[in-house]
Amino acid sequence: MTSSSAPPTAPASEPFRFTDAARLHARRFNKHPLASALRLLSADQRITHPDGGIALLTEAGHVIRATALFAATYVPAFVGMVYGFAIGSVPLIAVTLPAVLVSALVLGSRCERQIRARRTFDTAGHPWVLSDVATEPHLGVGNRLLAEVVSRAEEANADIVLTAGEDNEIARTLYARHHFLVIDGRGQTIAMRRRVRASLSESDQPQS
Repeated sequence: MTSSSAPPTAPASEPFRFTDAARLHARRFNKHPLASALRLLSADQRITHPDGGIALLTEAGHVIRATALFAATYVPAFVGMVYGFAIGSVPLIAVTLPAVLVSALVLGSRCERQIRARRTFDTAGHPWVLSDVATEPHLGVGNRLLAEVVSRAEEANADIVLTAGEDNEIARTLYARHHFLVIDGRGQTIAMRRRVRASLSESDQPQS
């Protein structure tokens, strides 16, 4: 993520705007702000923290729905755009070209994430895939942001799944603190899952 940076902190009384989130995402992932903005737009959920944090989530297990929605919007818009160019209709091109771009960049991206989630995780029950966690460093925002993610998942009765670098001890420790357990290891990444009510079920287990 490149380009101008958002302020290191934002007072808790001020909202963390979409542009702030896009800039933070761009800076932390070394992307162009426009690419980060599209990434945010294509996420099923965006959870932010006013002190500088953004987490993107995909509600996995909806591959057919996501694919159908993408095809139903992209194909007609693309055919209309081609026809508009063929007959030289500027109004038709003006309508269909944005539709093609939005469908490809937003709905296509969402469809791709659904397919990738299906290949990586057991998506029965439609878990939330946590990705693209970006925070201002050294402020403790990551822990508070993840607590908010977990709280919302508990309210929605949803498991949370994610992948993390095998050598990223800071991230793995953070996730373990919030009751994520390793479910698979693939090369340089590991998959982790947090079951609904994980903290309660663990506390209810008999002590040895």
